[in-house]
Amino acid sequence: SWLDRYFFAPNLWQKLLAFALLPLSFFYALIAVCSTKFKKKVKFNAPIISVGNLTLGGNGKTPVCKAIAHLFAEQKRVFIVLRGYKRKSKGLIVVKNGGEILCDVRQSGDEAMEYAFDERIFGVIVSENRVAGIEKALNLGATLVLLDDGFSKSFIQKFDILLESAQKPRFAFTLPSGAYRLPACFAKKADFVAREGRDFVRHSTTKENPKAILVTAIAKPFRLYEHFIKARACYFFADHYEFQKNELETLLKKHHCDTLMLTFKDFVKVREMGLKCQLIELDIELKDEFKRAIIAYVENFR
Repeated sequence: SWLDRYFFAPNLWQKLLAFALLPLSFFYALIAVCSTKFKKKVKFNAPIISVGNLTLGGNGKTPVCKAIAHLFAEQKRVFIVLRGYKRKSKGLIVVKNGGEILCDVRQSGDEAMEYAFDERIFGVIVSENRVAGIEKALNLGATLVLLDDGFSKSFIQKFDILLESAQKPRFAFTLPSGAYRLPACFAKKADFVAREGRDFVRHSTTKENPKAILVTAIAKPFRLYEHFIKARACYFFADHYEFQKNELETLLKKHHCDTLMLTFKDFVKVREMGLKCQLIELDIELKDEFKRAIIAYVENFR
């Protein structure tokens, strides 16, 4: 997309635009930094792990959160707490408790529903107020809470994991000149900086299918590059896009195909449409040093 090129591989005109917007980036950074200050510190008597990033989405928060949850699934009641971006609801909603999913994807958002379908995750809560979300999870019996995208919530005492993508933005500027949501120097505040390729590795697989079209609405579709040639055609939509059955049927008919090739994040939004789907499986391998750091933190609460 134009934004991908602007942030990661800008041409001359995009570079000039980035520098022209630096005054706005300065004010954005000032507001973002101030929003992390002046809040009363909140401490919980349970392990709280945050998985976040400094740049715009697509760095792997959801699969890394799932991998951490799997690490403790047999010993802990793991709850995921997240904002529920682009959901058609407000306030605190318990998406999953135990083995029961309690709402639909429109109320939860696609990422929360992806977590909910994972059998090894005990509970999922969406809430703009993360403190309220954590409190609800603990009241429901959580013994470990994972915050999806909670790095900026510095007033919550937690173990902060900061994800670093293998591909970094061209400029270390905050929005709109660069892709950073907080100044790059905030990386020093993390308890563990997890770099893709060093601390965790993605494994993505699916079969070649000439009767499928690849359709996705993830933040960085270029991460699926290796699978582009496995489908007859590829279509990319904005992150968290809400698919319509008729438009998907039109695309399938256009290419004389009968199958949608999807990530699980996309699948949860189309699973009730009655369309044939083929999943792109994504697994995250956590390296030993990364796992040891997480386990050491959690064991402090025994």
